[in-house]
Amino acid sequence: MSESQSSQDALVNKPKRPVKRRKTWFGFLLRWFFRTCFVLIMVVLGFSATAWILGNTPVNRDFHHAEVENGIDILVINNGVHADLVLPLNEPSFRWHDRLKEADFPSFDPENRYAIFGWGNRQFYMETQTWDDLKISNVLFAFAGIGDTVVHVELCRDITWATQSSRTIRLSPDQFKRLSEHLLASFRTQTNGELSPIPDRHYGNADAFYEGLGHYHLFRTCNVWAGSGLAKAGVRVGYWTLTPDLLFACLPESPAGSSGIETLEDARGFSAGK
Repeated sequence: MSESQSSQDALVNKPKRPVKRRKTWFGFLLRWFFRTCFVLIMVVLGFSATAWILGNTPVNRDFHHAEVENGIDILVINNGVHADLVLPLNEPSFRWHDRLKEADFPSFDPENRYAIFGWGNRQFYMETQTWDDLKISNVLFAFAGIGDTVVHVELCRDITWATQSSRTIRLSPDQFKRLSEHLLASFRTQTNGELSPIPDRHYGNADAFYEGLGHYHLFRTCNVWAGSGLAKAGVRVGYWTLTPDLLFACLPESPAGSSGIETLEDARGFSAGK
């Protein structure tokens, strides 16, 4: 075989290199998009599962409602988005009437018996009285922890409040004091110890906003705030109550013969949450 023939055979039998596909920006972006979506889905599922587990893991498992003779009924109410705490104003163990001044409210009824307490992000709370007022930017800022907090207080004789569910909790005087102190610690106070109302900011004639303390964010919502207060009072409640449903998941059933404040009417629609 000639030398030229051998060279030709070598060229024919030379293994071919695999053809590389051209990388395109479209393919790169498509892969990045699907991978990002997968990661986000896994984060959301993990976050939801963690919240559900902790919300259904109770603290204060041995809680029992206080005896009727010295029990103080409070109410936990839920409008589907946000939970508030309803406390009587004139209990000797902690008199809220001495803390909430008549001048803080546009109209003050001396016959008021209860105060409805809520806590949340300042901008979201004060600008979102109804669903029509909801702004995505306010939601995102609130969950990101941007902005100060406020405490909203509404006074009433009897409870007439839109709700999806409610639960009466009967506390002892000491438990009521501990819960009230948790609420009080959420208010920013002045140098003289008095609360700091925000002038001319109200939903109606019987409510007031106060400067708040603490940071609202995705991991510490208004429902977590309410659950923390109940836990400090010794009430059986979930370890991390991120949503109203998780707040109610471990709460004890209302005691027999609980007061009429558990009877609620759908009168006001959505109350800002918070």
